[in-house]
Order: sequence, then structure tokens, then C-alpha cells
Amino acid sequence: MPMMETKRVILSAIEPEHVAVIVRWRNLPEVHRGFIEYEPLGTTQQAAFLSGLTANGSRRLWLINARKGPNDPRPVPVGTVGIMDLDWRNRRCEFGPIFIGELDRRGEGLAKDAEILVLDYCFNHLGLHKVIAHVTESNAAVIPFHEAAGFKHDIMLRDHIFRDGRFEGLHVLSCLADEFRERFPAGRPTTG
Repeated sequence: MPMMETKRVILSAIEPEHVAVIVRWRNLPEVHRGFIEYEPLGTTQQAAFLSGLTANGSRRLWLINARKGPNDPRPVPVGTVGIMDLDWRNRRCEFGPIFIGELDRRGEGLAKDAEILVLDYCFNHLGLHKVIAHVTESNAAVIPFHEAAGFKHDIMLRDHIFRDGRFEGLHVLSCLADEFRERFPAGRPTTG
């Protein structure tokens, strides 16, 4: 897999030593409320999930590493990003999950860079035509974030998910390869 990086982030493979921090992040209320799944996550579950990724082949997951700064460029893990449901016949997949688990690093553009790097990977490396994203109604505030990366709102599925004792809608967004390339001709985000 090609190295994916910007001046702010490096996407890398997830190693066994990252499992505990990912579980900690995923169980934070600020993180797990954005997921469709709502069960608490344990290290055994996460380790099993990660070991199944290679065998499955329809999913990819990366660690989002933030550079500390210009004087100390060593990367620090801050979150994860992935794609799932790779459909080679129809040349599409689903974007996500993505999150910044180190809450003090939110708002720095790290997730934006990671999302654009993954879309670049999907369209310019894998040769996919379409990437979709699902956003729960309760997490609709992230829709502009996805739109900034090139996604367009397709539809809202009413009462599609049951969580926290009630039904809620699910927004479906999509990004097409041509639209992405038009918005990001170089394929990579430019960051300062």
C-alpha cells in the first residue's frame, strides 16, 4: 500500500500495540455517538476485528498519525479512518469509520486530510468510481465536513436505525471519482 501523508498527517497500518488505544478512543462518548454500532468495545473484539481485515479483503483501516510540529515531525496516533464493503464489480465502497480519538487534537484539520487521502486512494489507486458515506441523523453536523471533501447528499433514509431507545434517520452521501478529481486535481490535500 502506498504511503499516504500530508504535512499534518500520516496514515499507517494498525499494529497490535495500537489496539488498546483504539478501544479507549472508541469507548469515549464523543467518539462512539458518531458510530452506527453502539455496543461498548473490548480489546478482544478489536483484536479479532483487525485480524479479520486481511482475510476479508473488503475492508481497509488505517491509523491516523498527527505530526507533532515542525520542530518534532514524529507522528503521534490520534484516530482511525477506513473503508468497507469494497465492491469490485461495481467499483464502489463505503467510507468510514473516521474519528479523531485524541480530543485535544480535534479541529486541526487532521480528519479532513485523512478523508481526502483515503478518497485519493480509492479513486486514484484502487480505481473505484464511487464512495458512499452513511451519517446518522444525530451526527448530521459532520455532513458539511464530508461535503468539503467532495461528497454530495443523496438521500435520508427515515427511521433507519434504532439506537438509544428510538429510531433515527440515516443520511446517505456519495462522492464520484470525476467530482473528486475536479475538486482535488492533485489528489492530495494541500495543508500549511
